[in-house]
Amino acid sequence: MDFFAVQQRARRYSALLLVLFTLAVLGLVLAVNLLVGWTVLLGDLRHGGYRTLAGLPTALYGWTTGITLALIAVTTVRRLWELSAGGPVVARLAGARWVAPDAADPPRRQLLNVSQEIAVACGLAMPRIYLMEDEPGINAFAAGRGPADAVIAVTRGCLERLDRDQLQGVLAHEFSHLLHGDGRLNIRLLGLLHGLTAPGALGGILMRSGAGVFTGHGRYRRGGFPGQWLVGLGLATVGYTGVLLARVIRAAVSRQREFLADAAAVQFTRNPRGLAGALRVTRDATPADALQSSQAEAFSHMLFSTPTATWFSRLLASHPPLTARIARIYPLFQRPLGSQLPTDGQTPAGGPAGPASVASVSLTASVGQFDAANLGYAVALLRSIPPSLREATQTPDDAAALLRGLLADDAALDHAAPSTGARLSARELQFGIAARQLGPRFRLPLVDLTLPTLVNQPRDERERVLDALRQVVDSAPTEAQRWALWALVHSQLAPPKRFFAGQSARDEDYRRVLWTLASSASTGTEEAYGAACSELGLPALPVSADLAIFDAALQRLALTPLLPRLRLLSACARAVSHDGQLEVPELELLRAIGAILDCPLPPLPDAPSPGA
Repeated sequence: MDFFAVQQRARRYSALLLVLFTLAVLGLVLAVNLLVGWTVLLGDLRHGGYRTLAGLPTALYGWTTGITLALIAVTTVRRLWELSAGGPVVARLAGARWVAPDAADPPRRQLLNVSQEIAVACGLAMPRIYLMEDEPGINAFAAGRGPADAVIAVTRGCLERLDRDQLQGVLAHEFSHLLHGDGRLNIRLLGLLHGLTAPGALGGILMRSGAGVFTGHGRYRRGGFPGQWLVGLGLATVGYTGVLLARVIRAAVSRQREFLADAAAVQFTRNPRGLAGALRVTRDATPADALQSSQAEAFSHMLFSTPTATWFSRLLASHPPLTARIARIYPLFQRPLGSQLPTDGQTPAGGPAGPASVASVSLTASVGQFDAANLGYAVALLRSIPPSLREATQTPDDAAALLRGLLADDAALDHAAPSTGARLSARELQFGIAARQLGPRFRLPLVDLTLPTLVNQPRDERERVLDALRQVVDSAPTEAQRWALWALVHSQLAPPKRFFAGQSARDEDYRRVLWTLASSASTGTEEAYGAACSELGLPALPVSADLAIFDAALQRLALTPLLPRLRLLSACARAVSHDGQLEVPELELLRAIGAILDCPLPPLPDAPSPGA
């Protein structure tokens, strides 16, 4: 699948969403105006002052339109502001709880292990994993504006009723949503459609507060007049139009994305039985297995599946029928198995192996792609990590110590560094030496594994960790890979503000990044820099860059549109592979840059061995 084409499709869906939302708002305003007009006409029957809707004062329609638009705007902006914190807020609204990386019980451990395998396989920063413990059915969703706030949440039923292959299929489906940019679209849908249901929600409030005029037998109390209740009833009835319009929009935007996510999950895992099995379990579920959350209707477009019991619900369903999804899965799986994943207990000796170098020509074409070979590589790589390092990624103090050891240069690890700034503790030295022995291809996965542990810490603690890491990286000689890993950690623990930041990226930022990468080449820095600049059509003007400049430039470039980011990644590949080949450190450097730019590069199973 073409990453750029899929992301562009997500952008078109965003544009379609805005058009449909505008039309829905206009339709809702018209419906409320008709309600108010007919109410005034009926109330004026005795006087006979007004006979038609057209004869009513224009100011009445103006005020009605203004109040309705204000109600929709306020509720929409309020919900969008609430969701601006990204995926974790969405997860909390769904009643989900964060699964700590050091979770030890087998179901949660399996959930984390499978998620880590997929994250490493596709080169995506590990999203935070949540569990909806009160939900017995089979469901899941992914949300997030970007890698720093991406979450995946699954129901308790997924852990109790699915086997490992089926759980892997569900998670691969949700990871594909994140890769394709659907997590951001899900949040926009959640915010915009909330405004369409505001008139109906207001009608419900008026009905409940005005219900006091009725006796217990449904009759009026003496002296009571159900005016407020009737207005609420009318508003709730008209407001239901907003609910229907919201369902139409969800159906228009979501259905094809679900087919695409299913296809991607099968392509990723090469195991159609896993995803199809999960869909079959969902198809055979009872009504009691439907999502119990009060947000189920609002979340329907982002769920793994939604129940469709009647023809009307199927007509406006946000998801295709389960039978249609299952029927499409097996024809997708036409090629023979190209790679068998290691089963539990099988760990390839010495970890994943490969040839000596990788051609860089079509490297960027692999952005956002991964398959069973990548997944098998990720499983083997994770099993090659010593238990002490895996456990260190699961607690905040050890994760911070591991990062300091990981970012330290050889001089610091060999006790040759100056006593200021880069002096490492015994634990940091232990972690750093162990990580160095694993080789450069383990650095990015180890960083990715520590991020979910650290990103959930309070802001002060995250800043303390960043300050400590900055001292280590600052004290080391220029090394592009450590700078890139530092920039990745910085972007995840202290994400840049998105508003207007993308407009501030300048040509100078491109040059500074390319110069830093070209400087990492052993020979021909000037030639590599010139070739990379020519890839972007930029004159190769002289620049200088230190860690702060390189970091700031990357953070600004990460907020530019997708096409410039992909072109930058291609130019980066040109800078570090001016000789036409990519070695392991260069490839891992590019993967770190890709992670910062939200253009994930998967590990290449044919990548060089650690000593190459």
